[in-house]
Amino acid sequence: MIAATTRTLFVSATLVGVDRFQSFDDFVVPSAAEVRRASAAVVFSGAFERVDAGLRLVNAGAIPLLYISGLNANAGLRPTHIVSQFSTRNPDIADLPSLIQCCVRWGENADNTLQNAFETRCWVKRRKAPGALLLITSRRHMARALTALSSELPEHALIPYPVPDAPASGSPLRPRAFEYLKYLATIVIVHIPSIDVLLGINPPLAKGCSP
Repeated sequence: MIAATTRTLFVSATLVGVDRFQSFDDFVVPSAAEVRRASAAVVFSGAFERVDAGLRLVNAGAIPLLYISGLNANAGLRPTHIVSQFSTRNPDIADLPSLIQCCVRWGENADNTLQNAFETRCWVKRRKAPGALLLITSRRHMARALTALSSELPEHALIPYPVPDAPASGSPLRPRAFEYLKYLATIVIVHIPSIDVLLGINPPLAKGCSP
């Protein structure tokens, strides 16, 4: 039954998705007023530029709190090195240690987009965060991240805040097409009742949200 449902969803997503390929990553940076609607910003790790954008928004007072999901070695990030990793990248932030202590939180277990979404949901539920969330990730990754996070937090408005993608070493079509296929797959996956099995590859997350 699940296999048949999965096939149906995949075919539907593919048919609908063919029309969306030209615009699936067509995101623009929101206005300052739209950013201020957010009660917190969330970064899905994977590129340092995403964290840079979040730190600069907090430093400017545009958002009160930043949450980074997937702050671990697999993403090239280490909690104990976050100040040294980002201080030279952000020289305009006068006191990065104090900024991080007051206004930045993170999760260390997520290793992919679906796990980012689950880890973020746990954080939001723990702090009982109301209001909209500003989602910071790369432009190509945004559609997939929004799909995953909206499935975990359907009651929250999500405001996309895209950052530029890393330059492609060859044709830009290939990484874009690959990301688009992953986006279509995510549409299918979030509609499968047994989605939790995908979190089983990461034991800390498979245990559910920690208190």
